[in-house]
Amino acid sequence: MQNRALSLAVAFTFLAGCGGEQSSTPSPIVVEIPSVTPLPPPLPPPTASFDFSPVRARIDQFTVNDVAVLVGDERGVLFRYERGSMTTTRPVFIASASKLLMGLTAWLLIEDGVFSASTPVNTHIDFWRRDPSDPRSQVTIEQVFAFTSGFNGTSEQPSCIGNAAYSLRGCVQEIHDGGTDTLPDQSFNYGSEHMQIAALAMISARNRSIDLIMRERLLDRLGVSTETRSTLGSGDNPNYGGALRSTGEDYAKVLAAILKGDIFRNRSGFLLDRVGTRPMRTVPPAISQNRLAWRYGWGFWKECSAPTYTSACNERPVISSAGAFGFAPWIDFDRGYWAVIVTEEPLNRGFDPAQVSIALELQLQPLIANALRR
Repeated sequence: MQNRALSLAVAFTFLAGCGGEQSSTPSPIVVEIPSVTPLPPPLPPPTASFDFSPVRARIDQFTVNDVAVLVGDERGVLFRYERGSMTTTRPVFIASASKLLMGLTAWLLIEDGVFSASTPVNTHIDFWRRDPSDPRSQVTIEQVFAFTSGFNGTSEQPSCIGNAAYSLRGCVQEIHDGGTDTLPDQSFNYGSEHMQIAALAMISARNRSIDLIMRERLLDRLGVSTETRSTLGSGDNPNYGGALRSTGEDYAKVLAAILKGDIFRNRSGFLLDRVGTRPMRTVPPAISQNRLAWRYGWGFWKECSAPTYTSACNERPVISSAGAFGFAPWIDFDRGYWAVIVTEEPLNRGFDPAQVSIALELQLQPLIANALRR
């Protein structure tokens, strides 16, 4: 198990093409955040029985033997199923499912007044260019979470992201100094650089690590265990868009809170489509190979079952944030439930774990809706 975890962790480390001097970090501005009243305990699940046998039967046909699935609503878990060696309490690498937690934490900081969606990142990153003629000066907090910042490096390219030889500040400075690949706010490009920039802005604004910001502002309020945290081994420079570990039970508490909505003042703003008419130049293979007409929000996908993205998909959203190793959470706001597929598959098995988990998600969605009679 130790070797398996190590092999998975390596996927977060990008060593090629990295090196160089590191800049010293100036004393950041500390922003005091108002005290937050803890949320009340969730309501107990309803006593009505639901027939989830078709859901269970479909999971039993899944390509991956070691899988667990949780389904619930704002009151708690309605269905729990574990197969093989996977459990809902086992900590796993969640890869890009980290993006939803990063985005949610940043949105709560916006609601606290730490920054706004339109705040330029150079407000909180001191070395960032401020010359209005330089496109980098135009990059905003919203753009780094919407993946429209113009910094479009992908995980397949050599990068300092995840390299412990770099500090986060040194890595983001290297990204900054390399310049934008496209003009900010012009196109969507799925990649790792956006959230690395976002992480430094958040840390600088709050003078705390991302783990501590996330725990203080979100996780402790929901009773999420300390198993949900950044992976170790990369100093303060893990891949912030994909370096969290969590459990199905922990992640379910976050999904239930998003669905319930009382952690927000403006949940509808959080759920907005951030792509609009911009071209989507780079998308993950799990999205393109499943031929999905999805768009992107604030650290999550906005799903659509139509051949092209429609207004109905925006008005009755299903949001998701599947990870490279098959961990796949989603929330269906129209039918009022959340679900998460828990797997942790290496990338060398001859199939794409994210792609097969997303395919299972799409097959389970109508079965869950029928089971819930919604």
